[in-house]
Amino acid sequence: MRAMSKKTLEIGASIGLVVLMVALMAMVQATMPEGLHPTGFVVIVLAFMALMGVVGVKLASA
Repeated sequence: MRAMSKKTLEIGASIGLVVLMVALMAMVQATMPEGLHPTGFVVIVLAFMALMGVVGVKLASA
């Protein structure tokens, strides 16, 4: 079995993180009180940015 290329890993991780972000935003919309929606969205976007940074650093060092 051959190893995945760096580009394939980067694309897969990006798609996975975007799908996760969309799913989390839908959960916030469906489950949190309306007054807390903006807070939930901010937390999700911050987490997304942090995770993308971690993935970028890991891929850069690989």
